[in-house]
Amino acid sequence: MKLLIELFSTCLFIGYLPASGTIATLASFPLVVFLDKQPVVFRILLILILTLIAGITITIAETKIFKLKDAREIVIDEVIGFLIATFMIDITKLHTILVAFLIFRLLDITKVGVIKKVQKIPSSVGVLADDIICGLITNFILRIIQRWL
Repeated sequence: MKLLIELFSTCLFIGYLPASGTIATLASFPLVVFLDKQPVVFRILLILILTLIAGITITIAETKIFKLKDAREIVIDEVIGFLIATFMIDITKLHTILVAFLIFRLLDITKVGVIKKVQKIPSSVGVLADDIICGLITNFILRIIQRWL
């Protein structure tokens, strides 16, 4: 069970690599492309299920494996955040997913405004909330950009 929690929370051990958040976001590109071809209901359900499982596994990983709040090895939150960032966005052009990546990572690294505040929420809620908000803001910015272009 411990191995499964570690595999999921670190996204197949990507969390142990340098720049793990960035690499986990990049590694989610194939999942984003796959989901782009799926029905909206499937996408919503997958994001919700992943978020629910992440909430449980992050709590266990923080307390039993890493013994640290928001351990850098935990990167499933970046994947979920990026799925939200690209949700219902036209990613058929490579530059769109790259812009999404840059905006999402910039927000996640700088943690401006409310992002920094929600990260302080206790337990896995705070760990997930900052990336979910980064994803929502990124999605909003991308929608504005796509309307202008």
